[in-house]
Amino acid sequence: MTLTEDLALQQARQADQEIKAGKYRGPLHGIPFGVKDLFSAKGYKTTWGSVPYKDQTLDEDAAVVVRLREAGGVLLAKLTLGELAQGDVWFGEKTRTPWDVTKGSSGSSAGSASAVAAGLLPFAIGTETLGSIISPSTACGVTGLRPTYGRVSRAGAMALSWTMDKAGPIARSAEDCAMVLAALTAAGPDARDPATMLAPNAFRYAFNANIKKLRVGYVKAAFDQNYPTKANDQATLDVLRKLGVEPGAD
Repeated sequence: MTLTEDLALQQARQADQEIKAGKYRGPLHGIPFGVKDLFSAKGYKTTWGSVPYKDQTLDEDAAVVVRLREAGGVLLAKLTLGELAQGDVWFGEKTRTPWDVTKGSSGSSAGSASAVAAGLLPFAIGTETLGSIISPSTACGVTGLRPTYGRVSRAGAMALSWTMDKAGPIARSAEDCAMVLAALTAAGPDARDPATMLAPNAFRYAFNANIKKLRVGYVKAAFDQNYPTKANDQATLDVLRKLGVEPGAD
């Protein structure tokens, strides 16, 4: 929707200077990212994908923009979303999956998933009320992480459903998503979003854990139904079993 070029160049130069000076902020230091255009970024438009708001500018940075900046991230773009956080059609056009440009990328975090799939960005931030991270991630073949409600501050984001909205990362791997979630939760709860959990520490991930000790559950009645992505879900269960995990059916 909007390239934040001037800001990105400034943040990139700052990252170079800090890293050279030995002030390393962590694995996201100097890494470019994008945010769904329902998050505010001071000095840039926040359109919500809708004609009435296509020139809207909000004088604040969303919490995810602040926390990723503190982690050393470089904001490169505000990304398309379905109008008012629904679907993949916005006031300019339709966001498409880069694997098949005759098809939409689903929504509503349409641009976040499509940009990552196309290799334009290592990761992007989306939001989900009911499938808006998971659905475009499926359509674009990327990894989406929908955090527990209240885990990530939504301050500075358009509200679709206050009691259901969640913000989370879309990236190319589970480990990348974990690193981004750790940065988003590093500062704990946010006073600007009273729904944030009183979790004192950042999300901690352990990719060296013994996978055979993990417990994985699924809803068998849902998996047994006929639906378009059934083959993908069955393949996921097969991979888990090959790794030594026996999924438990409910």
